[in-house]
Amino acid sequence: MEQTIYQNWELDSLYDGGSRSERLKKLMKELRTKIPILQEALKSVGEDQDQLADILTGVQFVQAGWEEVDDFLICAYSDNVEDREAVNLMDESGIIRSELNTLQAELDQVLAAIPEAAWLEFTGRDDVAPLSFYLSECRERVQERLPLEQEKVISALAVNGFDGWEQLHGQLLTQLKFPLPQDGETEAVSVGQAYMQAMFANDRSVRQQTAAIMREVCASRSDLYASVLNRIAGFRLDVYRQRGWDNLLKELLEQNRIQEESLQAMLAAIQRNSDCIRTYLKRKAEVDGLDRLAWYDLAAPSFKTEETVPYEEAVRIITNQFHRFSPKLGEFADYAFTARWIEAENRKGKGEGGFCASLPLSKESRIFLTYRDTYQDVIVIAHELGHAYHNFILHEEPAFARAKGTSVAETASTFLENLVLDAAIDGVESDREKLALLEMKISNAIQYAGMLPNVFRFEQKLYEKRKAGLVSVEEIRQLLKAEENTLYEGIVEDLNDHIWMYTSHFYDTKTPFYNIPYTIGYLFSNGIYSLAKEKGTAFVDRYDELLRHSGRMTMEQLAMEYLGEDLTQPAFWDKALRPVQEAVAEYIRLTDKLQP
Repeated sequence: MEQTIYQNWELDSLYDGGSRSERLKKLMKELRTKIPILQEALKSVGEDQDQLADILTGVQFVQAGWEEVDDFLICAYSDNVEDREAVNLMDESGIIRSELNTLQAELDQVLAAIPEAAWLEFTGRDDVAPLSFYLSECRERVQERLPLEQEKVISALAVNGFDGWEQLHGQLLTQLKFPLPQDGETEAVSVGQAYMQAMFANDRSVRQQTAAIMREVCASRSDLYASVLNRIAGFRLDVYRQRGWDNLLKELLEQNRIQEESLQAMLAAIQRNSDCIRTYLKRKAEVDGLDRLAWYDLAAPSFKTEETVPYEEAVRIITNQFHRFSPKLGEFADYAFTARWIEAENRKGKGEGGFCASLPLSKESRIFLTYRDTYQDVIVIAHELGHAYHNFILHEEPAFARAKGTSVAETASTFLENLVLDAAIDGVESDREKLALLEMKISNAIQYAGMLPNVFRFEQKLYEKRKAGLVSVEEIRQLLKAEENTLYEGIVEDLNDHIWMYTSHFYDTKTPFYNIPYTIGYLFSNGIYSLAKEKGTAFVDRYDELLRHSGRMTMEQLAMEYLGEDLTQPAFWDKALRPVQEAVAEYIRLTDKLQP
């Protein structure tokens, strides 16, 4: 019997009543109660290994509990952006996060004080060995941080300082409205709606008009956004300076568990292969009949698929491809759709964008997007299901063994995105249909291997300039413009000089330089995907094991163990960029056939 496929997720099965759930509030209270108890236990643990192992269990519960609470509240707010209770509880969740950070800092100190012989004995225990990679990181982290009391002060001040600025940016984005003409009237729309219209409206004049309105509105508010960005950058730089960190990328490298040598090898490979991006953009301009492109032309398809993709068809496409790769993956996708893990309805009142929420205590995930019957939306679902599958694998591991680096978090998502998109490209017969899907693939590649490395360079220069004082709106614009000109070399003349205002990653206080991890993850996943195509079904178990160990290894270790590759060398990254070159070459070949 065929099961009903819903476009709305089920949140009440997690916490009945959403943000007003008594069980949710009880969990939050329990977390806040446990933290001081664990702190007291740490003070008296001494050399008692059994007690320390029990404390680790308690800290892992608090960590998993906070992740569950925070992600659930994001779901509740995204489901209904008028949910003020969710906003209030997010603030309380931020306090729990601060207290958890303090607890973690105290745990790090205890771990760092254990003599080497006792440490080897402790981490050799059956109940501790799976956590040893994470715990060793904690020990090493102490050497790079301030004394405990000073780290506590930083964590406490961040609630109303660092994190407060990020929350203010989120509120400003919610209030940012753009008066766009709609059916003979003017409608105030959100930044997400305006951006989508500027990028994807069929009529170029509509895109151009929307872009002009966005520029005008953003210009009138840019001083406020620049102030918020300056304060976030300033707070982060102050912390780095207090810790004695000279390398601006230190925290980025630490969070992504990647060596700077590997990062630079990747960036050099991107630079070496950037001509293919410009080759594509030049041809796109020719196809569109333009001398030069504008920023609002970059993602607008020159070729369109003739058919819409109803949600039920998207489900069929995704589950079929997942089953072809792995029965386990296919069964997982079947369950995610039928158990109502996915919110896809196109309706007012919900948030923007797409994400996957991890709920480790419940051992479930939730996926959020707005489905508009396009192939791009199909790919978004596949991408987010990749995150959910990664969660599914890791939810069986202890919390400390689930703590994956930011870039590795994109591994499964990009892998499954490639899996579904390549199957769609191979499955169409007409050249125009294939070109439409190739454009989608290339546009994604330009985002990950062109635009994001571009804004990474911009952000580094912004931070360097911020060291000398406040950076003005005009200086921010010029920094961004300089990097975009380097990438496009005159092919794009009307640049998007206000995107820094509404790109939330610039304002993220948990993850510095949050754009470039997507590039690392994208190319790392490309390398994995190439090996999977080469090995076929023989790679399935190795793929799951790579995901399972993603919280226990550095990126270099994962690559060597499961791919046999050295990330510090250019060969891997050049190979990971090869699918982009092949897609562009095929695009050029097919468009040559269309030339008169």
